[in-house]
Amino acid sequence: MSEVEEIIKVKNFYKKFGEKVVHKGVNLSIRKGEILTLMGGSGSGKSVLLRSMIGLEKPDKGQILFHGEDVVPLDEDSLVGVRNRIAYAFQHGALFDSLTVKENLAYPLRAHTEMSEKEIHEKVMQTLAMVGLEGSEYLLPADLSGGMQKRVGVARSIIMDPEVILYDEPTTGLDPFNTRQILRIIRMLQGKGATSVLVTHDMTSLFAVSDRIAFLKDGKIIAMDTVDKIRKSTDPAVRGFIHGETD
Repeated sequence: MSEVEEIIKVKNFYKKFGEKVVHKGVNLSIRKGEILTLMGGSGSGKSVLLRSMIGLEKPDKGQILFHGEDVVPLDEDSLVGVRNRIAYAFQHGALFDSLTVKENLAYPLRAHTEMSEKEIHEKVMQTLAMVGLEGSEYLLPADLSGGMQKRVGVARSIIMDPEVILYDEPTTGLDPFNTRQILRIIRMLQGKGATSVLVTHDMTSLFAVSDRIAFLKDGKIIAMDTVDKIRKSTDPAVRGFIHGETD
């Protein structure tokens, strides 16, 4: 792939917390329009890598290039622009408990756009329809099931029409119906041109939705390939993980 087709590039990424070394020189390229899943055992640093892509964590060494610009040295004010283009769908939705679904979705539009209230209302309703939650706009998060909360969280993440969406465990704890809904949304957004990066332990979802899989172990990416090639991998670590031996 040529450089122009790489939307995010992680180069020589090192990170430790106290004495615990998590990343030891991670290199990773994410292609525009693909769905890439980060796979690896608990504590392998998948979520740390994901959060670092929008500046929620900083590496001790290395670069994270978004359209060729290193986001690592950016301050909070400069990161606002990046976070409007790279959205983060938090594992537990991260909704404001005291705000309705509509107000949760309207929040980033009011904070970061010049849209009128009429335009905001229309955008909120359109986005709720995309995630199959028409009629939920006046409910509070406490009124929603776990699956609905996740879908609202995804809706809020995508309402600014980001180029990239980062999903942290998007299907964990969901029933089969809501899992299918989340995977449908991810694929639908890809059809609209979005790039997605997933962190998940859900093998069924991982294989169903990914274009490529990157396997993180011992602080490095030890394998990165298509779903079919990863499933057929002869690497003991990859095979062990796929068969449930995650640590």
